[in-house]
Amino acid sequence: MARIISLINLRNGCGKTTTGLNLSYILFKDFGKKVCFMEVNENQIYDTEFYLSLNKSYFYDEQKDIKDYLIENEGLALIQVDKITESLIKKIYENFDFLIIDFSEKIDIPVLNNSEKIILPSQLLPAYSKTAQKMIQILIENDIPISRLNIIINKSKNNLMRIEDIQDIFPQIKTTGILPFKKEIEEYSEKGEVFCLKNKKDIFTIILKKYIEDIINESDQIKFMSFDKILEKERKQDKKAYDENDDLREIKIKIKKELFENINIKEMELNALSNPEKRDKIFDDINYKIRVLVDEKKINFLNINEKEILIKDIFNEVVGLGAIEDLLKNPEVSEIMVNGYKNIYIEKKGKIIKVNKRYSDDASVLKAIERIVIPLGRRIDESMPYVDARLSDGSRVNAIIPPLAIDGPALTIRKFSNKKLSADDLINFGSITKEAVDYLKEAIIKKKNILISGGTGSGKTTLLNILSSFIPEDERIVTIEDSAELKLLQEHVVRLEARPANIEGKGEITIRDLVKNALRMRPDRIIVGECRSGETLDMLQAMNTGHEGSMTTVHANSPRDALSRIETMVLMAGVELPLKAIREQIKGAIDIIIQQSRLKDGSRKVTFISEITGMDGDVILMHNIFEFVEISIGNEEKIEGELRRVDRI
Repeated sequence: MARIISLINLRNGCGKTTTGLNLSYILFKDFGKKVCFMEVNENQIYDTEFYLSLNKSYFYDEQKDIKDYLIENEGLALIQVDKITESLIKKIYENFDFLIIDFSEKIDIPVLNNSEKIILPSQLLPAYSKTAQKMIQILIENDIPISRLNIIINKSKNNLMRIEDIQDIFPQIKTTGILPFKKEIEEYSEKGEVFCLKNKKDIFTIILKKYIEDIINESDQIKFMSFDKILEKERKQDKKAYDENDDLREIKIKIKKELFENINIKEMELNALSNPEKRDKIFDDINYKIRVLVDEKKINFLNINEKEILIKDIFNEVVGLGAIEDLLKNPEVSEIMVNGYKNIYIEKKGKIIKVNKRYSDDASVLKAIERIVIPLGRRIDESMPYVDARLSDGSRVNAIIPPLAIDGPALTIRKFSNKKLSADDLINFGSITKEAVDYLKEAIIKKKNILISGGTGSGKTTLLNILSSFIPEDERIVTIEDSAELKLLQEHVVRLEARPANIEGKGEITIRDLVKNALRMRPDRIIVGECRSGETLDMLQAMNTGHEGSMTTVHANSPRDALSRIETMVLMAGVELPLKAIREQIKGAIDIIIQQSRLKDGSRKVTFISEITGMDGDVILMHNIFEFVEISIGNEEKIEGELRRVDRI
């Protein structure tokens, strides 16, 4: 499998092509390696054709054999492309030892993630240094280990300059060498010749050859992803840039303690909130103080990336939400689960993944929980050791702390996308079929009462939100929720949210209270986010007394289980009713049950749409209108199947 070396710099004239071609020829001629040199330029204006005085184009054609691009017998190839493709990478992996890539204008982050070395040729001029620093920052922001980056100072006219001098300009990066300015190198380029081939004892060639020896002999080579993963635009999981051992964790705790002793963090936070225009300056001051304390510890970091991650972690724990700060900003993360300070899990594309992040201690987790719930008017302490809340973006939060949480504070955040999904989105995701959507749309317009059943995280609320969009605009809708998550598109909507008890244990307003109140608000339809207890009886009565077309959700694993769950919750209302009377209420109130499921592959699908048809004695009768039929397990263990309409006999 080819080892990748990439050359980057967004400014022309820095010597990337010269350096890359000379490296390629040395690898081929002196070390006997099969090498492919690739120039990437979206504008299809290539330096190498001019440089080597080529008499034909080497622009890559997928239909040609890779050997058509050899310029030196069987070992050295030249390819020019406007973008890197998966099939091309596969061919190079199978036929070459090294791939040298010259990025002319635009870099490719996934490819750089798989590069063993990243060379940044630069010159000691302000414009080049500024561009180089910008490139370094881009790599850091994309979590590319800076330990792979080497700076080569090119066209140096100062023979007295030392490596240490360059380190002062680029303190984060290892400087590989200084290539001297030689007019002969430019003359060779103009003649279409490679300088190092005829000048093997020149310092220019010696420096490049020594650099290649270091690469070939390195024992700590990175592990690459397979070729079919190299161009994926997302990382499969959050990367851990360093191993946070117990010593490093203790250092974090000490730095935070010293920080709190030296400055009043609470006061600075309040000032930042009350003076938004000064917020950046206040937070910059905190960040600076953290850097000073880190430097005082004289920690032996492997590279600058480790140091920056440590500073960022401490800053997030001091003024933010700590280890989950970046996860909250990641739109692909749908749920965050913190189990004590050591273990953090996320849900991504329906799959639960453990991430390589952690808090420094349980106190840091508790601090993060307090930062979430206190601005929302909630509290959490030993007298009230758990809390449900909602963030400003609609995300649902649950936190529970010792003594109820035995292994340390636990925090769960269910995130909600800012993008409003539509029925077409669910169809495109394969969650439901157009035929089923059309059936449900007609049922909603005809004011059928609908119950959505499903397990935790199966997508009940999302489906309820989408189905509610079919309600006509001229109807008055009242929504009732524990934590307001529904975002209806209609204008004539009244949103009600339950309220927990205050510190004295007073002032609680339950879902049941709100359902009773909603009946006095002249609603055409009532939508209860989720029935969990005695409010179920009130909801059934509302459905039975002129509020047709209402909807709610319930936790259950099948349509039949949903009916049993409804019976149990009605009994929780404290009203003495015979079982047959309860079932009569259910039969008269609910018309359609939709079963929403999260399958083993993480996908969310509608698996049943059932219609209640009547009663036979004490048994509620129902018929499946649609059923999900599993066909097979496809690629990457994806479950293949379809939601089929059931023919009635």
